[in-house]
Amino acid sequence: MCDRFEQFFGKSAYAHLCVTDAMASDLRNNWGLWARLLADSQFSQLQSHAGDEAGVVDSLLTSQQRGGTVAMRKDRPMLVVSSTSWTADEDFSILLEALALYDKAAIVQKAPGGRLPSLVVLITGKGPLRGFYESEIARLQLRAVRIVTAWLSAEDYPLLLGSADLGISLHTSSSGLDLPMKVVDMLGCGAPVCAYGFSCIRELVTGDNGLVFSSAPELALQIQDLAAQLGLPNGRYSRLLQGAAQFHKIDWDTHYTRALELFK
Repeated sequence: MCDRFEQFFGKSAYAHLCVTDAMASDLRNNWGLWARLLADSQFSQLQSHAGDEAGVVDSLLTSQQRGGTVAMRKDRPMLVVSSTSWTADEDFSILLEALALYDKAAIVQKAPGGRLPSLVVLITGKGPLRGFYESEIARLQLRAVRIVTAWLSAEDYPLLLGSADLGISLHTSSSGLDLPMKVVDMLGCGAPVCAYGFSCIRELVTGDNGLVFSSAPELALQIQDLAAQLGLPNGRYSRLLQGAAQFHKIDWDTHYTRALELFK
């Protein structure tokens, strides 16, 4: 009934907006509606908090030097962030398996590009499966990886993302036509992303700002590859950082204003 209602009255609208090319194609082919793309962008308050603005995890990542200068520790862990509502929509066993594989590689130092740093993995959110996954995390007994779960305030969450070296998304779209806002937020804070693959995710995670995976072993290898290059001026991780920085340059207000110009 809702579909019929939307199809009938949708054709009388002045304009249509959608968040992905896949959605625009679906509306055109199945509904006879022509929509303009208005891709999701981060809000202007999201930003990177590197250096002396290292945010809520600065003691792990930075050290105070003479004269009050703040710099990244050479022996610091890599900070990995993921967020979830802890429901069956996201299979976090994929991430836990990948981290267990990383832990084994880090212990024997089988890094693709050099020595692997330890990881601090902070998973934010609350939901019905949080207790189950916390029990699974406790059973892992990892040595080179520390996993922490937390619920952060709206003020602290952007600070965490802005301090992260890497964001991980396990979101899958039920329709296959929309994109995860958590990835938009991560990129908007300057953090490259490893995202679980589904039909239109590459509209957002392009290979210039992040990587797409389809299994735990593939994710483990991606994390190893990027972690081995942490702090190096060149290489894939550095290029992904630059890509995330480019994404950060256009905030929602600017993006929305540009889109509105198309209807004048």
